Amino acid sequence: MIEHSASETRTGLNSSVDEFLGALKKGCAACGLVGKKVLLGVSGGADSMALLRGLLPLREELYLTVCVGHLNHTLRGLESDQDAEWLQATCRSLDVPCIAGIADVAGLARERGEGSEEAARQARYDFLTQTADDLLCSHVAVGHTADDQAETILHHVLRGTGMTGLKGMSAARPLKSAKTLVRPLLSIRRREIVGYLQAIGQDYREDSSNGQTAHTRNRIRRDLFPLLEEHYNPQAREALLRLGLQAAELQDLVATLAQDLLERATAQRTATVCRLQWGELQGKSRHLVRACFVQLWQSQDWPRRNMGFDEWDRLVEIAWNGGAATLPGKIHVRRRAGLMMLEQR
Repeated sequence: MIEHSASETRTGLNSSVDEFLGALKKGCAACGLVGKKVLLGVSGGADSMALLRGLLPLREELYLTVCVGHLNHTLRGLESDQDAEWLQATCRSLDVPCIAGIADVAGLARERGEGSEEAARQARYDFLTQTADDLLCSHVAVGHTADDQAETILHHVLRGTGMTGLKGMSAARPLKSAKTLVRPLLSIRRREIVGYLQAIGQDYREDSSNGQTAHTRNRIRRDLFPLLEEHYNPQAREALLRLGLQAAELQDLVATLAQDLLERATAQRTATVCRLQWGELQGKSRHLVRACFVQLWQSQDWPRRNMGFDEWDRLVEIAWNGGAATLPGKIHVRRRAGLMMLEQR
């Protein structure tokens, strides 16, 4: 575990503070955080500590109530315990409520047959959602930054993504129990965050596993981006962030058009059954019709984890040319007469 001291450098302190707080205020407004009771997911790392320390002086101006949640993943033994103890002590000194939880992430990963990163992410969001429920918080805020956004977009590109993946992470999205997940730091670079922490004298912790190259995200951050910036484009991160913003704008437009198309095509809907007038889907852009089915799956709360491009495109084929299929989540689809029948069994 590395604990960073904020006394490392003190150049341009006032400007670092003012610029960071100004950007954070804009981020809060962009994700609808003003006037809310919010649970901050804080690991003790630079990003989440900057989110915590930045929101405290803005509480009155933004009418915020701030609480902290921290989940010990138990993946790093004593180091994980020390992180939790350090954060709880820091929150006590700041007079901020801190709820700490613990999870056997390694055991969950084995039980579910998935990687530790995915198991940790799921356990963390489950904990934060439940804690927000217990504390009557309407929002959960996490410390993802502009650098995280660029890494996410590049990761999506390398895995093979569609337009939705190009937009990266959303500033706000729904969680379970009618909570909203927000990312107020999403337009702020990591170097600005570290500069702010140094300026206010706030130490932070660094997860030693961030240096492990077994994880793809770590290799992208530590190896691929420096290579791209040195040999191809010094502004590679900025280029990806611009791409993400443009993709998000385009996706918002497509989503609006797709929702309108879905409403016109819907003949009947229940929790498990949907009947569409497939004639309404004829003659439309293939991309728009695929987006219409994505909207349907979202509104029905049908599982999308294993729905890829081929599955969405198969739905277009059935709508246009007939046929039948059984899709992930036991969604049975067929077309007959003037209706396309979709049913979860």
